[in-house]
Amino acid sequence: MNEKLQHAIEHWDAVAPLVQRPESERDYESLVHQLEEAMTLSGEDRGSPINGLIEGMAHAAHQYEEKFLVNEVGSGVSALKYLMKVHKIKQSDLKEVGSQGVVSEILNGKRSLTVRHIRALSRRFAISPNAFLEP
Repeated sequence: MNEKLQHAIEHWDAVAPLVQRPESERDYESLVHQLEEAMTLSGEDRGSPINGLIEGMAHAAHQYEEKFLVNEVGSGVSALKYLMKVHKIKQSDLKEVGSQGVVSEILNGKRSLTVRHIRALSRRFAISPNAFLEP
């Protein structure tokens, strides 16, 4: 057997939870936290040995978001609030949406998400724009 494959098999129990789609909000939040930590460790190093793991973790988080966030009954604003909570993002961090005042108006229902906002948020969180559309 290939040495790299043998090594992966030996450590699979430790790695598997990081690359498999979480089944609960708690597991998802834990995965996002660990993903952020891994991204901090790799920094800007494009050749970091953990970049493949980071990609697998991001894919697992994306699968959860697609399954549970996109199909969740609610509004685009509730999806945005949820993502802000999970990713620990403040209103001022959403510069791609607009000023903190604009974000505040959106979150308080005084302003609607526009197509431009939805596209920017979809790119930022790497999820379907459908997550931000009203049912």
